Amino acid sequence: MTSRISARLGAGLSVLAGFGLLCMLPGAPAAAEPSLEGKTLRIIINSRAGGGTDAYARLVGGMLIEYLPGKPQIVYQNLPGGGGIKANNYFFAKTKPDGMTALAGSRTQVSPHKLRHKSAKYNPAKYHFIGGTERLGSIILINKDPKIKARLTDLKSKPVAFGGIDGERSGSHGAVWAKEYLGWNLKFVLGYGGTPQMLLAARRGEIDMVHNQTLFNTKPLMKENMDALVQLGNRGPNGELLERPAFKGVPVLGHLIEVKLDAKAKKAFAVWLDDQTVEKWMALPPGTSEDYIKVWRAGYAKVMNDNRYKDVVNKQFGDDYGWFDGAKMDKLVAGLAATTDEELAFFTKLRVKHGLAGSTKKKTKATKVKIADIKRGGREIYFKVKGKTHKAKISGSRTDITINGEMESRGKLKVGMSCTVAYPGNGKEAKSVKCKK
Repeated sequence: MTSRISARLGAGLSVLAGFGLLCMLPGAPAAAEPSLEGKTLRIIINSRAGGGTDAYARLVGGMLIEYLPGKPQIVYQNLPGGGGIKANNYFFAKTKPDGMTALAGSRTQVSPHKLRHKSAKYNPAKYHFIGGTERLGSIILINKDPKIKARLTDLKSKPVAFGGIDGERSGSHGAVWAKEYLGWNLKFVLGYGGTPQMLLAARRGEIDMVHNQTLFNTKPLMKENMDALVQLGNRGPNGELLERPAFKGVPVLGHLIEVKLDAKAKKAFAVWLDDQTVEKWMALPPGTSEDYIKVWRAGYAKVMNDNRYKDVVNKQFGDDYGWFDGAKMDKLVAGLAATTDEELAFFTKLRVKHGLAGSTKKKTKATKVKIADIKRGGREIYFKVKGKTHKAKISGSRTDITINGEMESRGKLKVGMSCTVAYPGNGKEAKSVKCKK
């Protein structure tokens, strides 16, 4: 399938080419490259420490020091909350465009689904992207137990447990397509704190299916108790779906379902594939001057081509690991941000139909309470309602948490806070927690 984003953004190149010719005319002296000598740059990471985005930001940032003019120092600030929304809102509205601060994020924060979240107050189409990495096709794995594999296609048996973090990852989305068009008999078990916790649950047999895109994570599982069932595949130069070299022989999901898709479903699948293009990225805030954009982009490109960096990522992801320069990222994200409600509607309905968290509408009641206890690092809060102790589960990505009107992570919740908790009932996941110190 030819990328819808590329088609949409192809217009205007002749204008840019003409502008380039004007810039070549003699007369205006070349602008001096800004020096960052003695400066301390900041990279905001829109997730908690220890995750994939955090590792990407620190690996790239550690090498950027060598390639930015003046070899500045770099400090890192993890700003989790709302699945990346908190950091993006802050970056978009409050970060000075002085070339001193960049933001590191992932696919989720530029996804058209995330951009429709009521708490998302940022527009990534206005960022100046430094660069980004290609998203490699996730591998969906299933427990080797023949009895579990048999249940996957037997709708009369107990559903297979498909593990996930927040229902926004490509592997979980792929399972929705498979459930609809391949008849997979599964239920989603979401809410794991991160990839390590999710994979541990798979090793322990707490969940039967799991997904991941890295060789570092998938290959050990395949040697232990999991088999590769399907892969989402990589995009070829003309938008076609290709097997990943490290997973030859593993069926590509798109190839399995394409004959079952009508015209409307094919268009929706193409829109969904465009949302799987980008993996990780770095950006400068709106209004940053062109001279700083150029030096950051040049430094990023040198990191991507550094053999030390390639050695690390190729071992983790495979030889098909790729990246986008800043200009390409600008175009890709502009296309994602321009996605219409109509283009998303088909897949949104599929998510609702198959019970993927984050898409179903649950009745919630907002109750004013005082937090009496907190357990599991903020994953559970306890409070009294009409004299009885109630528990609400707190998701790091799905539950909207605000303290004094500012978005915060669940780790900031404290015993004694007065809060309004919107939740379906005792023991259920809260939709929102609004507190005052």
